[in-house]
Amino acid sequence: MNSTNNDYICASMPLHLPNVNSSEQGFIPQPRGDKMRGKLLNNNSTPSFFLHFTTKSWTKTTICAGPSGLVTAKTLLHSFPEGTFIPSVFEKNSRIGGLWPTAIDHGAERRLNPWIRTNLSRFTVAFSDLAWESVIGEGELSMFPQARQVGQYLEKYTNLYIPKGVLRLGKEVVRTVRETDGLRARWTVQWTSRSIDANGIECNGPEMESEEFDYLVVTSGYFAKAHFPDIPGLAGVADRVVHSSEVQTIDEVQRLLERTGSSGGKLVVIGGSMSGVEAASTVALHLSTMDYKPPVVQSGRDYEVHHISSRPFWTIPTHLPHDGFQDNTKTQNMHFLPLDLVFYDLARRPPGEVEYGLGPLSTDRIHKTNAYFRSLLGGEYSKIGSFGIPSNESEDPQPSWIGIGDDYAEYVRSGFIKPTIGRVSNINSPSTLTITLPNGTQETISDITAIITATGYTPFSSLSFLPSPVLSTLEYSTTDPFIPLILDGKGTSHAEIPDLGFVGFYRGPYWGAMEMQARSLANTWAKDLSFTGPYFTNEELTQKTHERDLLRTLRNTTLPRSQFPMGDYVGLMETLARELNIPRAPIPSSTTSYQTNPYNNNNPTHNDTINHGPVLPSRYIPTPYLFPTPTTDRLSTLIARESTTTLKSLHRTITPSPTNYNLGMGMAIFRALHGQWTYTRTVTHILPSPSPSPTSLPTPTRSSPISHVTGTATFHPRRTSSIWYEKEYVYEEVHHTNTITNNDSNIEMMKKRYIYRLTEGTWSKKNGQILIWNVDIDPFHAGKFSHGVFVGLAERIMPPAPASGDEEDTNTTSETGRGNESRYVVRAAAGARPMDREKERDPKYEYVFRMEGVSVVEWECVVRENVVGEGGSGGGVGVEGGGLVTRTVYRR
Repeated sequence: MNSTNNDYICASMPLHLPNVNSSEQGFIPQPRGDKMRGKLLNNNSTPSFFLHFTTKSWTKTTICAGPSGLVTAKTLLHSFPEGTFIPSVFEKNSRIGGLWPTAIDHGAERRLNPWIRTNLSRFTVAFSDLAWESVIGEGELSMFPQARQVGQYLEKYTNLYIPKGVLRLGKEVVRTVRETDGLRARWTVQWTSRSIDANGIECNGPEMESEEFDYLVVTSGYFAKAHFPDIPGLAGVADRVVHSSEVQTIDEVQRLLERTGSSGGKLVVIGGSMSGVEAASTVALHLSTMDYKPPVVQSGRDYEVHHISSRPFWTIPTHLPHDGFQDNTKTQNMHFLPLDLVFYDLARRPPGEVEYGLGPLSTDRIHKTNAYFRSLLGGEYSKIGSFGIPSNESEDPQPSWIGIGDDYAEYVRSGFIKPTIGRVSNINSPSTLTITLPNGTQETISDITAIITATGYTPFSSLSFLPSPVLSTLEYSTTDPFIPLILDGKGTSHAEIPDLGFVGFYRGPYWGAMEMQARSLANTWAKDLSFTGPYFTNEELTQKTHERDLLRTLRNTTLPRSQFPMGDYVGLMETLARELNIPRAPIPSSTTSYQTNPYNNNNPTHNDTINHGPVLPSRYIPTPYLFPTPTTDRLSTLIARESTTTLKSLHRTITPSPTNYNLGMGMAIFRALHGQWTYTRTVTHILPSPSPSPTSLPTPTRSSPISHVTGTATFHPRRTSSIWYEKEYVYEEVHHTNTITNNDSNIEMMKKRYIYRLTEGTWSKKNGQILIWNVDIDPFHAGKFSHGVFVGLAERIMPPAPASGDEEDTNTTSETGRGNESRYVVRAAAGARPMDREKERDPKYEYVFRMEGVSVVEWECVVRENVVGEGGSGGGVGVEGGGLVTRTVYRR
């Protein structure tokens, strides 16, 4: 383990098989006698645990039934010979899933909004042995699943791998006791049963139950309780304050505005990181929707959104440019991929074994991270997507945090969001607060309507059931939500309490890391089935001591700390895989058979792709344990099929193809259209030539300019009109000048509106990723469908080579702030058109987008159509080939 972080960028999850009957094809071992006496409990914000006995005793585990608890139970059941572990899972709620909802209506249980999407792709928000294609049909599969779909994934995972006797729902653990009697310790778990009364309210039963276990695993989750900052005066305006978890949707924002009873004012979001960016963007979307979705009752411009962050940060779009597996050439096609596939690409790490990095960040590392973002995102985007980041290396930087959001930066450009780097020092009155800026000066915001605290969660209530002596050994801090416990074993344990484990209990957990932690913990316990110990060698104990020392160092808030204490996801996955002797699978080609085992080193698909590509759970499958049986053979076949399905889907996603119209490229373009543009529109009449005589030469085509118009066009985001659309704009343009050189009744110059919508799944494959409608009589209501747009691949444009004898300056930056970041051209063609389109005019659409990094800096739309009444299908006399070409060029 390195004491300094390697070259990695971290990002957190938000807050992250055929339909078979488990009795027929599921792999659920049946209880043998009374050995399968398990209990389950999820205390929502209370912990989850896992205990195990060996076959010499009753095997039991206690786990919260969120992602970490479920993957731990599955690992114990299926990674060792049957009977090695007999787990029990305690879950406070009546359903599995933790914070992930398994249905749209989840009653009184605290869950995420079912419609919000993960901020990492389905390749990262998954376990190694269940493909998303087996949960949701491939045609409707989203790259970033909704929370309700994540809940469905966990239900499928549970039905496939975990017997019902293991799960005990509605059991809330309230206390644990650890007792030692010489060779080993034992845990007593005490819980109460929860029920729902006649009013639909959950309540605890009066009786306390208890049971003994050998081991305990805490999988209750880190995000236990919403945190409100300790700001002087905040309690006095409690009626105006909400936590960001209460404004996950624009409906919740509207309820907040109605509660305040105001008709305008400032909405202040306090807090950086993920939730701050998300909350500010959600509020801004609602304000924009108020102006551009009927009925328009009040203008959103009556409000202002102020976002206050105490730390510098970048806001990162969900799709980023990536070369894929191609040779470096002057021009090459490429995709925009989900951000996690770009950040966690093994090619970004130095050659050799990948080591897990833990510890404070060096100044050099901070500068390199900022330089990486500037290069990746481009100078144009960096001006509106970075905040408080030093512009040169001479300044002493703070570690920059990241927020994930497609719209935040453009809301800043358009003025909907006004960011400030500073710290709220006090609330002076119900409508005024003071901010202390980094240079020590103060700034005041007045006319405040509401305050949204995007200050995260604390994990403390998730540990309330542990005994005080245990918490003392773990150096538990009730004031440090960053590192509340000092653990070793990559966050899974403490050497002095080897019978206690943790899975997914750290800030910003990943599903792949949860799975690896569960494997590591179970593998450690399985080595000593007789309970005689010792668990660890002297070398292992020294390593664990060093790891705990590093965590103690990170508790020092004056040191430069990363956003997440265990944020080196790639290093964590690779190091744990190496310790567990789990090979990394190559990424199979699209022709790989489902029957082929991609984890066999002799497989012909095992090539250079094994050392490249993104880190994701499906690339790490343990070698099956010995003692093959028909059941274990079927299990191995199932796991290989599921993981291969995921890897084949990954291959299609990261390999550019002219026919592979996925959402990534369309999303990247659609996102970058947000906001205001200036445009120039030229309409040219292609004059038809007289029909030549049989002996004459062809007459060159002539053209005549008709009009030249300049103006402004604005893409206003609004709430989607249907769940079938991902995003939606009202496009509005106003011309400034109109010089008509030839009066033609077929040309109309006027204020225009269109509706632009982004689609995914089957619709996008058939009609185009972007769909465009004309407006109806209502200026904001979609009327007649115009056309769809298929967005193609990005074509990299390499800068020209320096002249002979000249030295290439790789550090130059133009006056506009645009350096040598990658530039691309993206071409798009018309997709679907209405069935009743005007066949005489027969308009054809062509688009070209010019990009710097992730920003579109210029784009054009060319429309070619026939002139009705001038030959061809128009029925003109003595002329052929006449038409109009309308070319509109847009610039920021």
